[in-house]
Amino acid sequence: MNAFEGTVRLVGERLVLRPFALDDAGTLIEVIRAREHFLPPNFPTVLEAEPIAWFLREGVHKVQRFGLGVHLAVTERYTGDLVGTIGLFKVDWTHLTSEVGYGMRPAARGRGYATEALRLVSDWALRDCGLFRVELRAMVTNRASVRVAEKAGYVREGVARGAERDAEGVSRDMIVFSRIATDPPLSGAPPAHPDGASARLYDDEEGRYP
Repeated sequence: MNAFEGTVRLVGERLVLRPFALDDAGTLIEVIRAREHFLPPNFPTVLEAEPIAWFLREGVHKVQRFGLGVHLAVTERYTGDLVGTIGLFKVDWTHLTSEVGYGMRPAARGRGYATEALRLVSDWALRDCGLFRVELRAMVTNRASVRVAEKAGYVREGVARGAERDAEGVSRDMIVFSRIATDPPLSGAPPAHPDGASARLYDDEEGRYP
């Protein structure tokens, strides 16, 4: 099963979430040069033209092609500027579950973009893709990530002790959040935009992918 087939384009009040493309090469090079730490672990980190071009043409789309997840560029709706990335990963079609991860560029943080992007992807995953549960994990010390999860309608389930090792090799506790398909709609959530989904993961405003 692969509910991620086709082109994914999710339109919100201020954002458009879309697939990465070769046109994003210039921005990706800028991000690598500036050492902006918000990209998923599998994204290029070295300034080599050929690998970057291959990644944007093919590599970034492989997980979607095989139904294992999806990586989307988070862009400003009216300028087209890349402000972050968001994705679904660890998709299990037997149990209809997934995790979500996201990250915002440093200049784009503090504007509520992470919350809007998370709502868009979560609603799409649970409503249009047939997933039943989307899980989000945030380090207990990451207050920005916790706020984003709560604002996006995620329910705090508990703490996974020592669930992730940080850059220094220390095992850190993670707060586990989730949304499921039977959760009530978010109060005050904007209705789906008429230009919304045409088809059917850093985990915080500060830019950290799991």
